[in-house]
Amino acid sequence: MKFNQPAYPTVVFSNQIWVKCPNCSEAALVSTTMPGFNAPYQFIYSSVCTCTSCSYHKTSEETWEGLIQGFVHRTCKHCGTAVFHSTEPTMKMRASDKVTCDNCHQTHEYELEWRKYTKDRTRDPYMGYELWQAGVKGNVLWVYNQEHLSYIRDYVSAKLRDVDGRHKYSLIANLPQWIKDAKNRDTVVKKLNKLEQQLSKIKPA
Repeated sequence: MKFNQPAYPTVVFSNQIWVKCPNCSEAALVSTTMPGFNAPYQFIYSSVCTCTSCSYHKTSEETWEGLIQGFVHRTCKHCGTAVFHSTEPTMKMRASDKVTCDNCHQTHEYELEWRKYTKDRTRDPYMGYELWQAGVKGNVLWVYNQEHLSYIRDYVSAKLRDVDGRHKYSLIANLPQWIKDAKNRDTVVKKLNKLEQQLSKIKPA
């Protein structure tokens, strides 16, 4: 079997994303409308999350359930040198951080500007919900939907892989090495099959 499908970026599969409902832990669907695909991140979009089991219903304008990151980008209160600082990704916002200037070495308190942290691949990039996923040898295997799952499975199952035309934003180029390793092929495929069985049982709201 040879894999020679187009080098799609992950965002191509992101119109419909199955996630874990924060209210009841059952399957919920994040449906996203966007004017076009931009890799690696989508900046213009409108999303809505609807649970298949409870009344949970939110829009991307109302909520962000993922990690956030705080930033300081201003001049030093003592010497006027530019001060750059970022926090570790967190779920809890705070008002400020103490930052030491690299130039004068004075430490002052600065207000933090908070932004969504979208680099956590185990959560959907639009509303921050936990993705449909499974553990594989201490790693996390996640998928957006059936189409996304099938694409990954076709690649993993293939013993011959055409890599011509791949680019740095392609889904394949960004797969973790443990998924690509031939020694993990059977285990990863089995987990994907199990995830597929779970997805097939979900009844849309």
